[in-house]
Amino acid sequence: MIRYELKKIFGSVGGKIALGLYIATVILSCFLAANGFMNVDVKWVNEQGESERGFQAVQKLREARNEWEGYLDQEMLTKAIQENSRINATPEGQSSNVQKSNIAYGWKQGFSPIREMINRSYSVGFRTYDYYRADRISVIKEETFYGNRTRQLKDWLYDKTDVAYDLYTEAEKQYLIGQYEKLETPFYVDYHDGWYQFLENAALLPMLGILIIGYMVAGIFSNEFKWKADTVYFSTLLGRNKATSSKIKAGLLLVTVLYWAAMLIYSFVTLGYLGFEGGNCVVQLRVWKSLYNITFWQAWVLTLICGYIGNLFLTALTMFISAKTKSSVIAVTTPFVIMFIPSFLQGMTDWLDTVIAMMPVSLLEFYQHLGTFNLITIFGKVFRVMDVSLPLYAILTVALVPVIYQEFRRKQIV
Repeated sequence: MIRYELKKIFGSVGGKIALGLYIATVILSCFLAANGFMNVDVKWVNEQGESERGFQAVQKLREARNEWEGYLDQEMLTKAIQENSRINATPEGQSSNVQKSNIAYGWKQGFSPIREMINRSYSVGFRTYDYYRADRISVIKEETFYGNRTRQLKDWLYDKTDVAYDLYTEAEKQYLIGQYEKLETPFYVDYHDGWYQFLENAALLPMLGILIIGYMVAGIFSNEFKWKADTVYFSTLLGRNKATSSKIKAGLLLVTVLYWAAMLIYSFVTLGYLGFEGGNCVVQLRVWKSLYNITFWQAWVLTLICGYIGNLFLTALTMFISAKTKSSVIAVTTPFVIMFIPSFLQGMTDWLDTVIAMMPVSLLEFYQHLGTFNLITIFGKVFRVMDVSLPLYAILTVALVPVIYQEFRRKQIV
């Protein structure tokens, strides 16, 4: 019966179009990620100051970054500052000509992630950023480089003139500081652009995908009433139990297969093209202020799990609306409304921001939330919002299944 329900979904013109659109979305996402047309611009600036793209450019960038592989200790920090100063002192580094400036930029590509971290570490304030900050540093110390991260956080949290002073409780402030102090140093630096590219763009596919999947499952219950087939359906021997159960299983199987197929294909195409190296590097190499002391490969695992739970919950909710309202039109709008409401309500009040941060869309954007300080206190214990959202929506999804079952099987024949 599950196969029959899936045939009804993909047998319609709309279902076939939706499946084709889903496949096209996966292909387009892989193409854009691999060719650097998304958040991370994968390019190599050559000796003429011209940008190169493609697999050869990726290889050149990897080779340049591999020369800086190792622990980011005193020796490597000093080497990076000295090399940065040397390049800045060249005619190309001091030139206002765009072409020559690009040449100087190209010489810095190997250690550009290190230079970026120096900019972050030695910024004037916790919430300020200056791209040229590293250019004004001639001497650097390892303990200061890593210590600045925690020091700036403390200054920001306890500055009475800053919003953070009243925004967080004392327990929450100590939690934030504790997370920063737990991070092991020195960092290990390696080429990691494959993981970085994947994570930066990982939210796009689940968000577009759930809109398409939502369309597919929106009619899984309501179409019985639309087609005037409910009289026959509920009059059959197994219409109110096994058939209803099959509809739920078909919807959950659909989202499971499509989601994991899409995300695994996207993962291996991106990583296969840009490189699997650097998975054991900490995410702070790119998300300097992150509260999550995890590596890139761990972030990848959590991103996939969070995205799946988010897709699963929204699918289950869409099916519930379909069963409850008998309307596929109302059901298909459910993912749209839930995903786009936060953009309209963000920033209105602190408590509302916390609620928004706990909405299912945050699961689809796990990596984008690594640098945020969304906290929630439950019975005096402080948690990151994502630590609560993941098990919460897993439980809600499981709880929705019997609710959907009971809702549909009790429908009256009209």
